Amino acid sequence: MDIKKTALILVLIIFATGCTGLSLSEDNHQETGESSASPLYDSDKEISKQLDEYMTALSDAGRFSGAVFVAKDGDVLLSKGYGMANYEFSVSNTPQTVFPIGSNTKQFTAAGIMKLQEQGRLNVTDPISWYIPDAPLWKNIRIYNLLNHTSGIPSEGGFLLTDPEDLPVEELVQRFSVLPLTFEPGADYTYSNNGYITLSYIIEQASGQSYDEYLKENIFLPLGMNSTGQDNARDVFDSRADGYTTMDGKHIHYDLQNIHNSWGAGSLHSTTEDLYLWEKAFHTSGAILSSESLGAMTGNDYGIVSSVLKNRTVMGHGGRNFGYISYTLYFPEEDVSIMFLSNHDRTPMATLPGALSAIVFGEPYTVPQKIERADVPMTPGALEEYIGIYEPVWEKTWTYTVFSDGDRLFYKSAVPSETVELFYEGDDTFFVTPESTDSYIFTRNSDGKIDGMTMYTMEGVSDAMVKVS
Repeated sequence: MDIKKTALILVLIIFATGCTGLSLSEDNHQETGESSASPLYDSDKEISKQLDEYMTALSDAGRFSGAVFVAKDGDVLLSKGYGMANYEFSVSNTPQTVFPIGSNTKQFTAAGIMKLQEQGRLNVTDPISWYIPDAPLWKNIRIYNLLNHTSGIPSEGGFLLTDPEDLPVEELVQRFSVLPLTFEPGADYTYSNNGYITLSYIIEQASGQSYDEYLKENIFLPLGMNSTGQDNARDVFDSRADGYTTMDGKHIHYDLQNIHNSWGAGSLHSTTEDLYLWEKAFHTSGAILSSESLGAMTGNDYGIVSSVLKNRTVMGHGGRNFGYISYTLYFPEEDVSIMFLSNHDRTPMATLPGALSAIVFGEPYTVPQKIERADVPMTPGALEEYIGIYEPVWEKTWTYTVFSDGDRLFYKSAVPSETVELFYEGDDTFFVTPESTDSYIFTRNSDGKIDGMTMYTMEGVSDAMVKVS
C-alpha cells in the first residue's frame, strides 16, 4: 500500500502527467486504438510529442514500465503503454492493461461512503461503534475520522501481505480493533491503512452488499469502468500486468503479496482509461456524487489529497503495492488530468509527476538519461559493521535484517517479503540495481558506529531506519 504520510505528501506536492496515442515503431511502446477525440492544436501536438519522448527515454533507461494518460480540456495528449506487462512472454503494456492501483483505492472507498450518505444509509458523523459495537477502544471515533486519517488507529498490524489466505474484512477489523490507538481521535494525524479497511467493512454493514459489489453497482458499472474491481494475487484474467522489481539490472518477481486483504485501503485494480472515466465523473457534479459530497471529499482530504504546486491547485493520490505504483492527479483550474500505472517498483514516483506536469505547462524539465552505477568490492570483515536489524522510524513492524554471505551483503525485509543484495558504492552507500538512483545509505553516531540506515527510493522518497540490534 502507500508509503507513510510524509512521503505521500512529498510525492503529492511534486505531481505529474502522462499519456497519448502517438505512433511509434518500437513494439514495447503501445498506443491506443482509434480515438474519437478532437484533433489537437499544434501546441498540444508538441506537448504530446514531448510527453512521449520523455516516457520513451525513461522506459529505455530501465526506469519505467506501465501505462500513462494525460488530458487537457478534454483532449487526450497521451494514452500509451511502455515496457512489458509480462517479460517472460514479451507482452507489451497498453492503455487497456490492468494494474493494481494501491492506495488510489482509497478515493473509491471514500466515494462509496459519501454515496451511502447520499442514500441515507449512514452519516459521516456517525460513531463507528454503531457498525462495530465490539471495539471499546474505538467508541469515540467517527466515520469522518477514518476518512481523513485522524482516528488514531495504527496503519499496520492487522495482516501480512504474504498471507496466502483471503481474510474476511470482519476478521481483519477484529484483529486490529484491539490495538492501542496512537492518539485520541481527532487529536492528530496518522496515515492509516487499517482505517480504510474499517471503512470497507462499514460500507458492507450499511449497504448489505460486499465491498466490491457495492462499488461496482454504484460507481464502476454506471461509468463503464469494466476493467476495475477488487484484486486477488491468484486471479487470472485478460490483460493483467505482472509486477516486477529489479536486482542487479535484471527483472525479478516479488514473493506472493496478497493485496486482497488490504480491502478498502489498497485492493482495487484498474486501467488508465478506466481511471480517466472516473476522474471526469468525479469532477462533474451529479455524475456520481453531488456537489456537496465532492466538496466534502476534496475539502477534507477524504481519499483525495489537495495541495498547491507552483501556484496551481492540484488534487489526487498515489498508490503502491509491491511491484506496482500508481498516480492520479487533477489540476481543476487548468482541467488537466495526469495519471500513470506502473508494474515496475523502481518507477520514479516522486519525480515523474513533476516532470510530466512541467511538460504540460511549458516549464523546464530534463529528459531522463540512462544510469550506470558500479560496485566497489568489499571484504567480509568490512561488511560486518553493517550487519544487524533495522526498524523504520514510522512503522516498527517492518523490519529489515542486514546480513552477509562471504563478501556479499543482503537485506531481508518483512514488508515486502524479499531478500535483496546490496552493492557497495562508497561512503556507506549501497545500491540494489545499477540503472536506478535508489540508494541505501547507512548512518553513524558521534562515535562513528553504524546506528541506522536511510533508504532513498523512487527518486525522491526517503525512509529513515534505526539499528536496533
